[in-house]
Parts: sequence; structure tokens; C-alpha cells
Amino acid sequence: LEIPSYYFLPANRKPGEKLPTIVHIHGGPAVRADIWGRIGFGFLEGQLFASRGYAVILPNFRITPGLGDKNYFAGLGTIGRQMVDDHQDAAKWAIDQGIADPSRICISGASYGGYATLMSLARFPETFKCGVSGLMVSDLRLQLTSTSTDFAAFPEVVQFWLDMIGVKSTSDIPPELSPVNIADRIKQPLFIYAGGADVRTPIEQTNRMIRALERAGNPPKDVVIKQEESHGFAKVENNVDLYNRMLKFLDENIGPNAKR
Repeated sequence: LEIPSYYFLPANRKPGEKLPTIVHIHGGPAVRADIWGRIGFGFLEGQLFASRGYAVILPNFRITPGLGDKNYFAGLGTIGRQMVDDHQDAAKWAIDQGIADPSRICISGASYGGYATLMSLARFPETFKCGVSGLMVSDLRLQLTSTSTDFAAFPEVVQFWLDMIGVKSTSDIPPELSPVNIADRIKQPLFIYAGGADVRTPIEQTNRMIRALERAGNPPKDVVIKQEESHGFAKVENNVDLYNRMLKFLDENIGPNAKR
């Protein structure tokens, strides 16, 4: 598939310079990374990270709406599989274009993007050297059955997710499509953040993943949980703290303070 996407570069980048790069995966997954008339979450992070010297790739991928039926319907039944392949393809594109330093690529995202970060780290350790996973889904079966969510009681919503996963019922979801079950495959440094009052991807998803990573011997390098925040941080002071700590994590793993 050929899928229009976006990238951000620092204003002072020199021609041919290969940069530490962040592949940022949008949420949904069946939503747009951009919304006409409004700067989206991925764009905000793209501007922030580019201003600090990083290249940022913001891919659309199969199931992203508004890019034609072929791209959209190609996403059904591909969560955790071909959809994740698209995320690695975005990193490969950045390498092929001479933008990304292949030894310094991190993947980030929130909500579905948080899930995609975890799955990409597990599946493509040679490509992604670190990850930022926010507002995550770590257990697909729990996400579609938990009474803590704001949608599990709506059969049509659950059915749409089953269609995207490619199964008939929650009991049919392959365990390996849930990052919590393959935490031992994630060896890279990880930064995690969540809102304690989130009802879209409840905090139970984050807590289970943290415990799974700890059992696997790779606890997160930093965890930011703001108890009063929901599915995305609203308070300025919480965002300032989040991004200061996130930038520190990136600097230490793929940025100027990373060990070579």
C-alpha cells in the first residue's frame, strides 16, 4: 500500500544529516492523525520533538480513514500483525530517505499508539531502540470485557474491535496479540505514562504491563501517572512534567546523551 503520511524535521537540519528519529503512531486506530482546522496530538509532539533536534515520522497506516477504501479495509483483521508491519515500514522509509540514523530510532504513541509501541518493540527489536507508550492497551481481551471501560457495554463497539482484530469473539483473541503476554520479548528501554481516571484505556492496562515488564526483568525506565487525568493530559503543569521527563528519556536513549 502507498499511504500518505507526514514528517517533521528540525529547522536547522543540514542536507543529508541523519537524525535521531521518533516514529509516532496515532491512536484509534481507525481515526486520522490530522483533523482539518485543528492541530492533532501527533502534530503537537512532532513540533516539540523537532524543535529539540529529532526527526519525527507520523505515519498513517491501514485502517486510517479518509485515504480510500483500499487502505481502510486493508486494516480489518490486522491489529498486531500487518498493521504493526506498517509502523516498521515507516521507519524503513525514514532510513531509505536518509533522514533517520538507523541506530537511533524510537517509537512512540498513545492509546492504540501505546499498544502499537509495545507490539513494535516486541516484534522489531533491531529497528526500534526504545519506546514511549502512553494511555496503553496491553491486554486486548481485558480491554473488550472490562467493566472499567466506557465502551465494553456497547456490543457494536466491541464488534468493531473484533473485526479489526479478525476474530469472532473475545475468547478467540490470540494471546500473542496482547503485549502483556509477550513482555519477555521487550528488551528495549521503555517510558510509560497514563491517567488514573482514564475510562477509555483504564489504568489496569498500564498496571498489568508494568508488572509483566518487571517480571521479565525489564522494568520501565520512567512511569508518569497523573491520578486526576483521563485519556490525555489536560492540565498544563502535568503536560510540562510529562514532556520534560519524556525528553530526558529520549535524550538518554537516542539523543545527545545516549551511550554510543
